[in-house]
Amino acid sequence: MTTIIDHTALHQDMPQIRPTLQNAVGLRTRATLTAASAAVGAGAALALAPSITVGTTGAVVGAAAVTALAANWSTCGMSVAGVVVAPKQPGRTGSSTPVRRLAWHALGSTVTAVLTGLAVGALGHLALGTVPVGVLLAVWAVSALLYGLHELGVMRMPTPMRRRQLPRHLRRSMEPWKVSLLFGAIIGPGFLIYIRSSAYYLMVLGVAALGSPWLGAALFVGVSLGRCMPSALAILHTRRGGSMPGFLSLMCLVDRRVQALTGAALVGLAVFAGVVLL
Repeated sequence: MTTIIDHTALHQDMPQIRPTLQNAVGLRTRATLTAASAAVGAGAALALAPSITVGTTGAVVGAAAVTALAANWSTCGMSVAGVVVAPKQPGRTGSSTPVRRLAWHALGSTVTAVLTGLAVGALGHLALGTVPVGVLLAVWAVSALLYGLHELGVMRMPTPMRRRQLPRHLRRSMEPWKVSLLFGAIIGPGFLIYIRSSAYYLMVLGVAALGSPWLGAALFVGVSLGRCMPSALAILHTRRGGSMPGFLSLMCLVDRRVQALTGAALVGLAVFAGVVLL
């Protein structure tokens, strides 16, 4: 049977379900991660000495990689894993397997991700085409620093988003493969539901700053495929005898650790961008 979870509650700090950042990752650990990431960012910039354009591209690709990882540990990832992996309920029409449903989900997500990436890159080219790349990289670096500190719990930044979850009623009204496909299509753009990771904002800002539709399409697709990770891991977990409730509980525990890594990584990318500018 499909596991039902209170998705709104999981976005709040409920220690019995999702521990707070402070309880999950100590201050010393967060500080160490941040310092190490900043050192790596500075070292990479000094060793590679890229041009501002190349450095901007590298920083944005890094933000996309962070997004692909961090956006997984969310209630939407849990919803998708429940649809993809849970056995089909008796009486439901259609025949599919978890692997097939995952493929349908990846297809839906990829299609809308391509369209979104192309649009963000094209709009950025039109809106920011006359702004010097150095100015754009400076704005990006400051934003990455601030949102990195936001993820680390040091400060709060605005997180505009559409506060909607995936429509759960579709699980009861459509065949599982269709639900998987539609869920993927909704998740692909990244902004139609909750935005789990601040790295997403940095990826979008960077794609717009570079004004490259093709890079935008590639990065959005990479994030979409990366977000299939929870479902893929859930399939492996259940095939080895594990339970879905146990897997979903583990995701809640991993969530905060990934958040700390995300914050440290964004600070490192900010330092990388800052050194490139200097």
